[in-house]
Amino acid sequence: MMNMANLATLACMLFYLIAVIQLLTNLSKTSKTVTDSSSPVPLLGLIGAVMHFIVILIDAQQNQGLSSSFFDALSITAFIVVNMCLIAQTRYPLRILFIPVFLISIICVAMANRVSLHIPIVASSPGMLTHILSSIIAYSLLCIAALQAVALQMIDYSLRERSDSIWLRQLPPLQTIETLLFQFITIGWLILTIALVSGGIYIEDFFSQHLAHKTILSLLSWLLFGLLLLGRHRYGWRGSLAVKWTLTAFITLVLAYFGTHFVLEIILKRTV
Repeated sequence: MMNMANLATLACMLFYLIAVIQLLTNLSKTSKTVTDSSSPVPLLGLIGAVMHFIVILIDAQQNQGLSSSFFDALSITAFIVVNMCLIAQTRYPLRILFIPVFLISIICVAMANRVSLHIPIVASSPGMLTHILSSIIAYSLLCIAALQAVALQMIDYSLRERSDSIWLRQLPPLQTIETLLFQFITIGWLILTIALVSGGIYIEDFFSQHLAHKTILSLLSWLLFGLLLLGRHRYGWRGSLAVKWTLTAFITLVLAYFGTHFVLEIILKRTV
């Protein structure tokens, strides 16, 4: 008999999948170009996000707290990304971005349910809790920025090649995407700063906890994002240059956190 956790996971995946199918169906029926005006959030995706929250809540209740294991951390991050996109959708037409976001979330939820080992998050002080929460939020914001960078590159390529497609017509204008990109990068960079500062203050021994390489890569990503914002402010960086900096900085951040978890937890069978 299916337990509550498996049932909630199945429901979450099902609503996300139906939302993707609905988005693809609507995409194939329209040739209109989106505008800057807000548009309704995908209702089935919203229900999927609610089920996703229930999945995380059940897991936390069954295991006396949230988990920091590789796949659980991916699932939590995916949940935050989905909700941030849903909020952003109320102001900007970003429906096309929900397709990869929902699909990635399906994979994360499934892997967290079937493969993950529960490693409880240890927040021994308010400072450590600040570090953990700010880290997750920063990763989520910068993940959305990376998706926008890919969209920006697609629009830029389309304009240069004078090509057109239904997919590209569903994206906001280039200037809107670019403005939103730097808004997410700015907020994500500031929260990442809080995460790094709080980690530096409240984490006692980086080496015994296998955190040295993670910290170095996180600092490198923070520096790259900071230089990108400086270049945008002083020199007006945009287009392909901004995309390259964004993706390089984000990949570095992914290697810092999820790369570290993958190597230690999946390959070496250790806990972080």
